Amino acid sequence: MLAGSYYCSGLPHVRHRGRVAILTYHRVVSDDMVRTEHIQPGMYVRAQSFETQMAYLSRRFVVLSLDDLLELWRADRLDDRKSYCVITFDDGWQDNYRYAFPVLRKHGLPATIFLATDFIGTTRWFWPDQLAFMLGGSGWRTGREVRMALATALEEMPEIGEPERGKLRLRCRSKDPIDPDALIEWCKKLRPPVVGQFVDRLSHALHVGLPVWRVLLDWDEVREMAGQGMTFGSHSCSHRIMTQIPLAEAKKELIESRQAMLLQGVKPVPVFCYPNGNHDQSIKALVRENGYLAALGCGIGLEGRQPEDQFALRRLSLHDDSTASPHLFSLAISGLR
Repeated sequence: MLAGSYYCSGLPHVRHRGRVAILTYHRVVSDDMVRTEHIQPGMYVRAQSFETQMAYLSRRFVVLSLDDLLELWRADRLDDRKSYCVITFDDGWQDNYRYAFPVLRKHGLPATIFLATDFIGTTRWFWPDQLAFMLGGSGWRTGREVRMALATALEEMPEIGEPERGKLRLRCRSKDPIDPDALIEWCKKLRPPVVGQFVDRLSHALHVGLPVWRVLLDWDEVREMAGQGMTFGSHSCSHRIMTQIPLAEAKKELIESRQAMLLQGVKPVPVFCYPNGNHDQSIKALVRENGYLAALGCGIGLEGRQPEDQFALRRLSLHDDSTASPHLFSLAISGLR
């Protein structure tokens, strides 16, 4: 009801005038993929929803590439009478090529995909998706068996600090089903090497093998899209949270991810996308010092004639549950909370 009232009120036009909505997508998937794959709800929109959303944007917004947005900001030439948006995708999923790219071409819309370059052209999965796959794939087991497997994996990991061990023990003692999203958030507080070890131990305890088929783009797909108007940027090499690794390693991620694209014949945009949105003043300074002109953070909202912080640009994260109709989509991209 709120979304419908907002949509019909004329407020969307007023809300967006002279502002920029930077939209964040991850995956664009088919109905079959939703039914058969174990995809986190916050990670996808359905292909038919995406088609409707792109039609909406093409009618109501000036859709900019990131390069064009940076130039308009540099020259202070944003028009206060127009509504602007930028379309971005995180990670580099293969379904971006299969489902999103044809729709973007159909509507003549630019977009930028931020690549975690170590994963492109491989069968590697990000660890949150490995966890979602394992827990989804173990759905025939009882909740008790899953909790026992988690407890087993935890006891084999003395590297995990006592505060986090205590939180997981509480989950294991509860009779409630294990929520994959909650477990993923718990793992994000661990150091990157420890997360990988925990996922491996849990795989053994559940007797569920880790998936090994390709779900991310390969370089041929990247080059094809780059030749037809899509642009690409750095989302690091390893997709590790930048604030959890030494600054020397963070610097390597910034440099080598950009070099990987150049070696593959793809010119990256000078914008960095922080994995998971995490950053601090040291990471922002490192991004600036290594030749990037801007970075995308995790703040929610719209940007104006000039950004408040060009190295922590605000975005609007979109997923199917909150954007499945034009009314819902209009509210989701409003930047209102």
